[in-house]
Amino acid sequence: MRVIILNQFFYPDHSAASQYMTDLAESLVEHGVEVTALSGRGRYNGGDRLPPREVYKGVRIERAWATSFGKGNLIKRLSDYLTFYLCATWKLLRLPRHDIVMALTTPPFIGLVALVIGRLRGMRVVALVQDVYPDVAVSLGALNRRNPATRLLDWLNRYTLRSSDKVIVVGECMRERVVAKVGEQLALRVRVIYNWADAREIRPLNGEGNSFAEQLEVGDKFVLLFSGNLGHINEFPTVLDAALILRDRSDILFLFIGEGVKKASVEKFAERHKLSNIRLLPYQPRETLRYSLAAADAALVTLAEGLAGLSVPSKTYASLAAGLPVLFVGDARSSIARIVAENNCGEVVAAGDHLRLARVLCDWASNKGKVAALGRAARATFERDFERSRAVSAYMETFAECMGDETSPEKNGTGVSDCKETSG
Repeated sequence: MRVIILNQFFYPDHSAASQYMTDLAESLVEHGVEVTALSGRGRYNGGDRLPPREVYKGVRIERAWATSFGKGNLIKRLSDYLTFYLCATWKLLRLPRHDIVMALTTPPFIGLVALVIGRLRGMRVVALVQDVYPDVAVSLGALNRRNPATRLLDWLNRYTLRSSDKVIVVGECMRERVVAKVGEQLALRVRVIYNWADAREIRPLNGEGNSFAEQLEVGDKFVLLFSGNLGHINEFPTVLDAALILRDRSDILFLFIGEGVKKASVEKFAERHKLSNIRLLPYQPRETLRYSLAAADAALVTLAEGLAGLSVPSKTYASLAAGLPVLFVGDARSSIARIVAENNCGEVVAAGDHLRLARVLCDWASNKGKVAALGRAARATFERDFERSRAVSAYMETFAECMGDETSPEKNGTGVSDCKETSG
């Protein structure tokens, strides 16, 4: 089987989608699949341009040229998107024909390119939905729902999803949103495969030495960690207001590790209110992730109001793998909120309820036994539902179904359904 993975970012970029697709590509190669990753030459957060092609762990990487103005304003972002669309189209036309082309949602609507070229060249098309566009932009206020351009984008997205051979989504709540777009008659094409973490890379340290924690010099503080991109989809006002309430609790620390468009606002809030209980660090190398996670007592995961089913915070799975209780701030209908509540591996706090968030943190900071029990439940949830090998098997099954393999588990009625809330 030969598969193209189409996404604007791939190895060595450190964005979440890039890392997930790099993991997936490596595992597919180990399963005997020939994989070509088609991406851009830039990085999610800028930096040096990447070479036009290379081979990484058996994965052939082809990088399309595009402008790299960054996210400074809409014109620059549109330039980066449009030039990538054009050059990715040219690359797809020139690459050797593969069996399947799987397109993600970065940049938005790149799946339409995959669909047109895939049909032209006789390739199966799989849409992997990490974020639902243009719905995310509408919910964040970047687009007006009634604008004719927004309606056109929504029609294009529906057309792409309806026309794809398979649609993979990363949460059950997202599946509900996508099925509403494609129609119940096509619901069987939509499969839930959650994102994952690797049990070999991330695990509780259980008393092992942790130089990262020692360098932090947090002592016996209770550390609540937000690790990853501080992006538009995140809900920080509730968290910052809770930090303000707890400013005199020297035993509780809010630690942010990462970058993103909202990092500056977090920094300014902490500076304006002279909060010593907020600390920010830049991205850490991936190989140190297990140690940075182990330096915390609990993980913070947030999702802005209105985004339930439109985006799924992928940082959750590494936190579960590390045995950290998850403190989720956002809509209780979202997939992550359901996972936390149904598995009793943390707490769900509604956006805006900073008083309850502060109460939960005070309770956890003074009850190590409770936190330890929640952490054990988090690791058990991860091992059962969100380990990398489980997700890879689901992708392999989906590709086999897409190719019409009569021996695939689904066609024999032996496949494990991934369309329940705590599946992986």
